[in-house]
Amino acid sequence: MRDQQSLPKPAAPESGAPRRAEIRYPGLGTIFLIWTGIGALTSVRDYLMFRPLKPEMSLLSLWTVCSACFYPWTALTPVVFRIERRLPLGAGRWLRNLALLAMFSVPICLLASPLMLGFATATAVLLASRAPLWMPHSLISWFGEFPVAETVFWCSAAGGYFIRTLFQLREEERKAARLALEKSQLEVGLNQAQLEALRARLNPHFLFNSLQNISVMTKQDPQTASQMLTRLGDLLRAVLRQDSQPESTLQEEIELTRAYVSLEKMRFGDRLLVDFDIPRELQQAMVPCFLLQPLIENAVAHGLRGSRKIGIITVSAVAQADELVLAVTDNGVGLPSEDPAKIKIGVGLQSTCERLARMYPNRHTFSIRKPEDGGTEVSIAMPLRFPDYKDRSTHNEQPAIADR
Repeated sequence: MRDQQSLPKPAAPESGAPRRAEIRYPGLGTIFLIWTGIGALTSVRDYLMFRPLKPEMSLLSLWTVCSACFYPWTALTPVVFRIERRLPLGAGRWLRNLALLAMFSVPICLLASPLMLGFATATAVLLASRAPLWMPHSLISWFGEFPVAETVFWCSAAGGYFIRTLFQLREEERKAARLALEKSQLEVGLNQAQLEALRARLNPHFLFNSLQNISVMTKQDPQTASQMLTRLGDLLRAVLRQDSQPESTLQEEIELTRAYVSLEKMRFGDRLLVDFDIPRELQQAMVPCFLLQPLIENAVAHGLRGSRKIGIITVSAVAQADELVLAVTDNGVGLPSEDPAKIKIGVGLQSTCERLARMYPNRHTFSIRKPEDGGTEVSIAMPLRFPDYKDRSTHNEQPAIADR
């Protein structure tokens, strides 16, 4: 069964492999018009040459006769195209193919020569009701058009070579564009997979910390622990809904962060206050999903640890030129070291840095500093972007997020 199922797979490339079969040579109607045009040019030349000998000669009649001379090639030109395609000029063995084309040209031109002269003679007789000035009088003269037929043959072969080369160039362009698209899609898929891998490290970290906190609360306050489990379930459902997209609006991110804050407030009670200072015009700015939660978690776990005062965390957003700057500030114990290079960050902040580097390479900044009034401030700058389907003017209609 596996062998039978694997058989159709090579058929797909095979159906696309003979792409040369898709070369669109001119149809019979187009070839007919081309030879009619060449006949018109030939008639002008012959008209200027034979007019002194035959003043009564009509240019229109001569055009008809000369065109008729080339009409047998309406059927022979596709044959030449096919031969040139099987013995392509310009290929690796072009000398061999050129010699074989010369061999094939002899019987084709021996056939075309009497046909060309016969078509021209018959047309002249029909138009003038008598033999023209250059009416052939012997069988040998019927093959007098052989050099002309050879010229026409090689012109047809050159036309086939031009059409085939043009098709190959277009196919190479399409192939290059297709490969570039596939490369871009692979890069996007790889970046998405890398982002998901980083988030897979981040979300369990948050989940384990939350479950550990709930485990502690089950002994101290079972009712609060039960409520925390409920809020945790709501938060996880919100996180799972957003896992399919690497970015969300800042407003959606704030709503997700509120769910986490409500979970922490059950543990800290009135000792934890979180301010959101988000201007209304920035609520629809695009940010990485699950960006603020690890920053607030870090502020709660490290900034407020061992502090008996009320912990205040401020989340703010400002637009600076073409950048969105997010800041999470707490009034906790502050940084253990004044030197930013010596500050060790945890799993949550490390994953956040890696996500930012993947999503905005060389277009973001991540900094941790100690404000003048104490505490810690984590600041992130990233490109300021809005959803394409949103009209930026509608953002002003939404209320600003500024509450506790």
